[in-house]
Amino acid sequence: MAVYAYRDALRKEIIYAADAAKEDRSKRFYCPNPNCKAHLYICAIDGSKKAYFRATKKGFPHISKCAFGSSTDEFNADEFDEASFVFDNAMENLYIVTSSQKLQKMSGNHNQGAVKKHPPRTLRQIYLMCKSKPVTELYGDKVIGSMILDDRSEYRYPNGCFGNRIVEALPRKRLYDDDNMQLYLSAPIKSGKYSFVLQFTDDNLYRMIRKEIYNNRDKIIIIAGRWKKSGIYNRFVTEVISKKQIAVIK
Repeated sequence: MAVYAYRDALRKEIIYAADAAKEDRSKRFYCPNPNCKAHLYICAIDGSKKAYFRATKKGFPHISKCAFGSSTDEFNADEFDEASFVFDNAMENLYIVTSSQKLQKMSGNHNQGAVKKHPPRTLRQIYLMCKSKPVTELYGDKVIGSMILDDRSEYRYPNGCFGNRIVEALPRKRLYDDDNMQLYLSAPIKSGKYSFVLQFTDDNLYRMIRKEIYNNRDKIIIIAGRWKKSGIYNRFVTEVISKKQIAVIK
């Protein structure tokens, strides 16, 4: 589903679902993915006032692997504190290696007041936030297109992908190299212009992530990385030290 779309096929005029909900339900809109020809129509979730766009016509569905055709949860901006979001800080937290998670049991009798909002923290939260807005808009301290490499933002990366970035990718046919503990993906999804190498030093983490990606090799994979040149043209590499750096979009 999508929470924003375009009024025109050239994708010049953005409209958000909350505004489109006031218009004729039979009006056609266009997918945010510039490579997708899906016709979108405004819908509402049963029992909820929240609106979203969906491709309801059989003749104009989302293309394969279009992230806006995914059934993944939407980003609810009201639940997060945008003012305190600092992208590089959020990314650095994803690289922290955590020990085995300890479950903290808290009584429901405590903290009965309002829950304090926090900025997006997990990779999935940050990704969904990025997909909920056009790449030209600002969230927190950065423009969306400078946080994520996907089909929409490819034009911003003519020379490659460097530094802290989230990459929306697909597994390559040759997915892994056990001898070097490397996994291989390509992005953006439509063009596959760039190759990305996930480099591991921990064998257990490597095998866990390899299995997860292999079992979901028909899905979109998102990676949080500190990307740098690999020494091969149009190929970039990041070290993966935490499972928090990888997520599968189903």
